[in-house]
Amino acid sequence: MIRLLVTGRQRNANAWPTFLVTTTLARMPVCFVRPILILALTLSSHRALAQGAGQGPTWEQATTRQWKALHDKILVMAKDAQLPDARLETRPHPDARTLMDELRHVTIGLEMSTAELLGQPFDYAAREKADEAKPRTRALMIREMEAAIAASYPAVEKGASPRLVMWVEHQAEHYGKLVSGYRLAGVVPPTSRPRRITPDR
Repeated sequence: MIRLLVTGRQRNANAWPTFLVTTTLARMPVCFVRPILILALTLSSHRALAQGAGQGPTWEQATTRQWKALHDKILVMAKDAQLPDARLETRPHPDARTLMDELRHVTIGLEMSTAELLGQPFDYAAREKADEAKPRTRALMIREMEAAIAASYPAVEKGASPRLVMWVEHQAEHYGKLVSGYRLAGVVPPTSRPRRITPDR
């Protein structure tokens, strides 16, 4: 039999449930108590692991995930066959950028933010000027965005800085403009389209 020592403090209202359980265990044979204790310790260990795994991400991890998710969605738009090439040259207002220019601007944002993370100089005006001499084709625009993403993601993963939060806001603003451009062109944005549910096999 297991002997139980109960102090006066344990005999308060809050301690009574524990007192009753431990008293019950004390009156049980050891052969029954041991499996119960093992089970209790196992459950306690699993709960501790679950609580540790459930801790939220750091701001660096959260920002990195948001950065990737945002640009993955924009790249899908750049490649979207449901938006005809001719629609890329439309603009919601005479003073606004065309959809092609919005996508190019996102690429410049990727390049500039990567340069900042790596401590490299970046001439925004010269980079924007260079786009004016390039062919305005979807294929080239996609290649440049893919290259910018390939350079950006590893740099962000290696060391996201607080300034990247501002860049997320900047790039998200242009994503919003692209969504508006889609709607004005009469095309549903990719993320708003119904998803096909594939049955499990």
